[in-house]
Amino acid sequence: MSLFDARFYDLVVHLPGNAEEISRFSFVAKRYGYSGIALVNSKENSLHTVHKPAGLSIYRSVEISIKPSRLRDEIKKQRASQNILIVRGGDEELDRQAVETEGLDILLQPAKFNNVLAATAANNSITLGFDIGSIIRLRGEPRARELRIMRTNLKHARKYDLQMILTTDAHSLYDLRSPREMAALAGLFGMTTKEAADAMSKSPMEIIRKKSHDYIREGIEII
Repeated sequence: MSLFDARFYDLVVHLPGNAEEISRFSFVAKRYGYSGIALVNSKENSLHTVHKPAGLSIYRSVEISIKPSRLRDEIKKQRASQNILIVRGGDEELDRQAVETEGLDILLQPAKFNNVLAATAANNSITLGFDIGSIIRLRGEPRARELRIMRTNLKHARKYDLQMILTTDAHSLYDLRSPREMAALAGLFGMTTKEAADAMSKSPMEIIRKKSHDYIREGIEII
């Protein structure tokens, strides 16, 4: 079976709180081969009522943007929810607070990732996010810098067997890319095709599983 016969997800999608825009995006995502998307900080009250194609699920993500001293309390406050919790990488203090807090789902594109942070993230089952959208949007030295960051982060993820996800960090349907395109772009910083496919299928599916009503903690589920 081809690696691209899997169910693919993008868990970091920014759209306005507008049901019509969400609906258009969902149909494009389905056409590109996605089985699900997660909307970040969506203002749409009921995503269940959004008109979407059969076979595509819509989830909620929350990007926690707060000063490091308050980050742990905010993650702990929200971790019982079914929302996918994301912290966008910042300075080393922010990243350290993030990976040390159990309940965070995704640390996205940290710029100062290192062995200590990677080991801590692995211990707390935190997934490392790679923002493919950054290398689509940027040019020149800024793009080269993002690729260097991703190469370094990939090295640490491999060493500590961290779960990884890929995202377009899309803000409109024009930012979206198909899973095959995403895998090709991930190859620019050294990710294999299998790693890329898993980062759009197995890893996000594991996060979604842990956010279900039936999940309590690893090894314990309601039957």
